[in-house]
Amino acid sequence: MVKSRFLKLTHEHITYVLDSLSQNTTLVKNIKAYTLAALYNAPTTISQYYASLVSHDLAQDAAGI
Repeated sequence: MVKSRFLKLTHEHITYVLDSLSQNTTLVKNIKAYTLAALYNAPTTISQYYASLVSHDLAQDAAGI
């Protein structure tokens, strides 16, 4: 099951994880485990992440920022 999930990752998933990692400001003690967990969870979290970004941008546009 785990192998199957990793094989289904796309370029978009990997880009999303790399963008998320670059924005992380907390100390990661085990970067390998952190990255593996982020990649494993990417298919289930990517849509909510981008929806949140769009909502944030729309709110800023509405506020005139």
